[in-house]
Amino acid sequence: DPVDADAIWVTEVWTDQASHKASLQLPEVQAAIARARPFIAGFEFQVETHPVGGFGLPAEKSG
Repeated sequence: DPVDADAIWVTEVWTDQASHKASLQLPEVQAAIARARPFIAGFEFQVETHPVGGFGLPAEKSG
């Protein structure tokens, strides 16, 4: 973060809410969350974005 050198930004992308929910059941993800919990416990807010494209992302559907 150019404004706050101590800030941490975590970005994750799923195709839909069901994919996100399913990912939370994976043992590897649960272990990563457990390790990160002390760091994320103090997060003040969460930002949800809707990417319109990018490397590795499907093209946005039109119509």
